[in-house]
Amino acid sequence: MLKINQITKFILGILAIVLLVWMLWQVRQIGIYFGISIVLALMGRPLMRLYSRIRIGKYDLPNWTMALMTLLSFIAIISLLFRIFIPILNNQINIIASLDVEKLMVAFEEPLSKVEAWADKMNIEGMDKDTIRETAAEKFDVGILGDVIGQVFSSMGNLLVAVFSVIFITFFLLKDRDIVNNIVNAVTPDQYLDKIHRILGETKDLLSRYFLGIALQVSIIATIVSVGLTIVGIPNSLLIGVIAGIINIIPYLGPIIGGTIGISLGLLSNVDLEVTTELLPLLLQMLAVFATAQLTDNFVLQPVIFSKSVYAHPLEIFLVIMIAGTLAGIGGMVLAVPVYTFMRIVAKEFFHGYKVVQGLTKDL
Repeated sequence: MLKINQITKFILGILAIVLLVWMLWQVRQIGIYFGISIVLALMGRPLMRLYSRIRIGKYDLPNWTMALMTLLSFIAIISLLFRIFIPILNNQINIIASLDVEKLMVAFEEPLSKVEAWADKMNIEGMDKDTIRETAAEKFDVGILGDVIGQVFSSMGNLLVAVFSVIFITFFLLKDRDIVNNIVNAVTPDQYLDKIHRILGETKDLLSRYFLGIALQVSIIATIVSVGLTIVGIPNSLLIGVIAGIINIIPYLGPIIGGTIGISLGLLSNVDLEVTTELLPLLLQMLAVFATAQLTDNFVLQPVIFSKSVYAHPLEIFLVIMIAGTLAGIGGMVLAVPVYTFMRIVAKEFFHGYKVVQGLTKDL
């Protein structure tokens, strides 16, 4: 009878876990909102500390006021960015929408003829000029561009819900700084409370530095690309720089994707130039700008952000990101460092007796 009861409890436990996983999957959107809010709350901690120094007479500012001021600071920065970039984005869309594909094909007639001859020599199909012309016409179809814009506007309702949810959650995470501790105290056995609180404290400190470092990384990359492309003479260079900076968040693949998008937008804005004498030198100059940004990121920014903020060796981080990318794609690569940092902190508290853990956490 005892064995049957144990089997029953085991089966019920498995069913409970499956049910919990299913429920979490069903409300995964809320989990995403909560995750974004946690990141914003961590990035807002320095602002909260700054505002805590403000005194009105002999009174300190209440938590809700500091949380509101922090949120308003975020909203002001984002609003300013939108005010700057919406006209630039509109200008870039107009440039793409006004492209004359036939004129573009005439401009690239000579290079395409060489590509076609090379493809014939290598027995590669689908590289003839007619096929390339049809493909280009499809890619730059203004109707498709309109459909994309229409989809963006149709998603505005969901976007507004997401923005409101993130603001609401972030406000209370900033205002009630002990809310997480209270939840932890309610669900954690007493013998583990000290360790769990140390884990939470170290996680907040390390990830706050990490996310602020990421914001600095994005800003520096965007500045290098924007200034470089402005010197080269590319229209809407600020937009291209910001796109490159944001996409650079994706480890290792981000610079390639951002560079490809940026160079493509730069070339599309100058299709009227003569290919050999003007467009090709312009391409080389843009490549030099993105190469400079990439070298700065690889040898200056990433060692500082990864090694100094989360106290991990660059090779260690590289392996973690590659493993995460293999298991979970681009999303895994983006989340690899924060998750790995949390795992190291947990391992340090609960498994410090193992040599492997001691080696991985000696700098924490």
